Amino acid sequence: MKISIACLPEQPSIAQSCELIARAPLSDWMPVLDRLRQVFRLPGDRWTRIPEGANALFQLGDEVIVKLVPPNWRQQGEKERLVAPLLDGKLSLQTPRLLGGGVVDNWVFVICSRLPGSSLADVWPALEVGQKRSIMLQVGTLLRELCSVAFEADIAIRVEWRHYIATLISDCLARHRRNAMPAHLAAQVLPYIEAAGDFSPPAQPRFIHMDIHPWNLMAHSIQGKWTLSGLLDFGDAIVGQCDLFELLTPLIFMAQGDPTLVKALLDAYSLLDGYDAPTLRRRLMATALIRPDSDIGFCMQQVPISGPRDTWEQIALQLFPL
Repeated sequence: MKISIACLPEQPSIAQSCELIARAPLSDWMPVLDRLRQVFRLPGDRWTRIPEGANALFQLGDEVIVKLVPPNWRQQGEKERLVAPLLDGKLSLQTPRLLGGGVVDNWVFVICSRLPGSSLADVWPALEVGQKRSIMLQVGTLLRELCSVAFEADIAIRVEWRHYIATLISDCLARHRRNAMPAHLAAQVLPYIEAAGDFSPPAQPRFIHMDIHPWNLMAHSIQGKWTLSGLLDFGDAIVGQCDLFELLTPLIFMAQGDPTLVKALLDAYSLLDGYDAPTLRRRLMATALIRPDSDIGFCMQQVPISGPRDTWEQIALQLFPL
């Protein structure tokens, strides 16, 4: 469905899109939101702005979420519309149900059901390690479930693996330099990747969410114990051929260098038992260096410093204590 109401800029620059998403008041978005509510007969009468994320997010009443994705990265919105039905009812966790989608003023809109519960990001820092371990076991089970999701052979988010990896390798150093990576570490990136060998060999094609972290997980408390209840945000998803891309984000942003939490995740996932620890650590570090859109400096900030970080070997020991 295409809707034109001349409210949003149809060809914004990246800077304009970021500025609009970050600063535009709710009133500026209301012509679009009210049109969508009318066209899709959405329940609820009060809109609120959700400040998280790189896209414009809104909640209508207690049941509906609307995401507006600018044309600069419209593929994220298109992936949301494709993946939500793909995962609906397939996992032990709830996922948003797609209620509608299309294009308004050249922006992709995605209308989904709101998941119950609390964002795991709101509670994760305060949880004691025992509860975190239980949740990491759930995450490992979730990754196994995602690995088993069925899809059509010609699904639009499938990538040609060898070409995909080669492109990530060729593009990564420029991105690291844009993100102000220290020169001595930047000089080691390509030699480290080369030394890792065929660190991402193609396996059976599988669904990869790519971005599982506390901000994309919902949880609820049962008698004082927190447990996962939902998974959201599919804008980075692909169908690829390597488990490591799915493991990276929870290992860095949830385990955060804690060997107990790393072990819990890998034990529950249990599909990497053929790797010895040094090989798996080296492959994880190489994968982290080429992961698309990743700021490795920000990733390193998630893990407490426990020693020198002058080489990628030293950094890998801290990020992935296997």
